[in-house]
Amino acid sequence: EPGPTPPAPAAPAPAAAPAAPASSAPPAAAPPSANYPPHSVLQMPALSPTMTQGNIAGLKVKVGGKISAGDVICEIESDKATIGWEAQDDGYVAAILVAEGAQEVPVGRPVLVLVDDPAAVPAFAGYAAPAAAAKPAAAAAS
Repeated sequence: EPGPTPPAPAAPAPAAAPAAPASSAPPAAAPPSANYPPHSVLQMPALSPTMTQGNIAGLKVKVGGKISAGDVICEIESDKATIGWEAQDDGYVAAILVAEGAQEVPVGRPVLVLVDDPAAVPAFAGYAAPAAAAKPAAAAAS
């Protein structure tokens, strides 16, 4: 009687797993953020569970200015109250994407760009937020 058959070696994982579609996408599909120095895009916050939009009542920052965690970025008016929006991180304001006095800014819309390195600020002079992030549908996800 023949002995037990040794187990077959496990098949190696395919070398070209379908992780390549990202590189085959046209360059235009790359997010605009990829062309800029490291940064964070701050989005319009929901200051209450029911808030879907707000007004930028008063900006407290300017491009190139340093902010620290806890500093008020701007005053946001909702349908219920006016509240100061505080920075969560330290950084330098690289771009202001929504002007002071803007009305009905949807929750989730990019408002401000922060960088860690003040030398990176000039690189954002022509920065525009990705169009997809500016859609009101982004508010429905929160």
